[in-house]
Amino acid sequence: MSFVSRERELALLNDLYHRPGAQFLILYGRRRIGKTALITRWGRGLDEPYLYWMASQTSATNQLRRFSQALFQFLHPETAVTPTFSYPSWDAAFAEVARLAVSQRVVIVLDEFTYVMQADSEVPSLIQKAWDHQLKQSNAFLILTGSLAGIIQRAALDYQSPLYGRATARLKLQPLSFGALADMLPNYNSEQRVAVYTIAGGVPAYIELFDDALNIRQNLQQRIVTPSNVMLTDAVFLLREQLDEPRNYIAILEAIAAGYHGLTEIAAMAGINRSNISKYLAVLRELGYVERLVPATIRRPEKSRKGRYVITDPYLRFYYRFLAPHRTAIEQGRIKQTVSLLYDHLLDFIGTHTFEELCRDWVNWATEMDEFPFLPERTGSFWSKQAQVDVLAINWRSKDILLGECQWGPKAVGRSVLQTLLDKREKVLPASVAWRVHYAFFARRGFTPAAQAFAQQHNAQLITLAQIEADMQRWLQAQAV
Repeated sequence: MSFVSRERELALLNDLYHRPGAQFLILYGRRRIGKTALITRWGRGLDEPYLYWMASQTSATNQLRRFSQALFQFLHPETAVTPTFSYPSWDAAFAEVARLAVSQRVVIVLDEFTYVMQADSEVPSLIQKAWDHQLKQSNAFLILTGSLAGIIQRAALDYQSPLYGRATARLKLQPLSFGALADMLPNYNSEQRVAVYTIAGGVPAYIELFDDALNIRQNLQQRIVTPSNVMLTDAVFLLREQLDEPRNYIAILEAIAAGYHGLTEIAAMAGINRSNISKYLAVLRELGYVERLVPATIRRPEKSRKGRYVITDPYLRFYYRFLAPHRTAIEQGRIKQTVSLLYDHLLDFIGTHTFEELCRDWVNWATEMDEFPFLPERTGSFWSKQAQVDVLAINWRSKDILLGECQWGPKAVGRSVLQTLLDKREKVLPASVAWRVHYAFFARRGFTPAAQAFAQQHNAQLITLAQIEADMQRWLQAQAV
């Protein structure tokens, strides 16, 4: 597959490379998000060789020895290095880098360096010392990457951390946007790519598991729901890497995936004391795996008691909804049975999760590109005992509000669906304000002529899945320029 949708990140690396003086980039992000692929792609365009070294989970002594040998080979490419060679310390190794970088740009990439920090807690302080006293005055371009968010936070991003303020740039590599999948899976249509996004999210390594010469069901049976697929084990591994005691977090994710969204019911299902559940959820929110949603019409969501917790990471949401409950059957090779159960519920799962999220993303992107009728202060959804609205965007100052409906049904949306949303208006609008109401309807398969005429009468936007994907591709390209 081609390398896609990382133009801004490549531009940042090039900018840092061409800036005068020493540069220090901290590049981090979840496992399999493409950090190594990004650095490798960028490195191909450099005029001079650069040192790339990947750490592994081993002892501190082995880490230093392996880096020492890689550095020595980089400095002396014509000289064989002995298997026992090692610099006496990380200080000594970085001193060699500084000497080389006195008069030339030297790029040193330490990939998955959080494994080194995990093995030796003193390493961040040693890097700080080396940077302050040696590297900062050189022409070195030091790049540290890591997947362990907690260690990156404690070592480099927190105010009390040894490396705080040393990095000249930091970049958290985000999952790919849905709009990027068209370049990765060109033989699929929009609906098939939404199915892939539902399963893999924007994680490149998971998207690459799909073969767009096969349909979705064939991919599930041959490539995804198999004992050898990394997606079957990555969820637990991901949590174990980032959390000291993952079992309670796993129990919480299982409860949310099963349809429990309030604090009390999550605690009961997970078997965790109600007084302790908030701290676990706070950690999951910080990692970006869980989000607390509040109706978008509430102006101060942090004070609201109407919060609902949902899994926002698509892969984890898919894993705990479909793969985790059937792991025994999958490991035993009962694939057809599992795929049949999964596939029967996948379309509903897409409609209630992925498609609604893509519609809200469309609103945010349209706003960013100045193609939305007003500037929302909040974008989300709305629910109450009287009504539910899939997409709601609001600006309290300008008194503008958007009400949006998402339809993932297999047929074109009819006029009655549009009328139903208009009928919810008074049950949704915050009281005592003369709101300027906008309407938007999002559909997988388009709209009937009657619906189109009705929308024109009420100045409502009609957006198809194909348009959502085309717009996201167009906006990605515009951002990359």
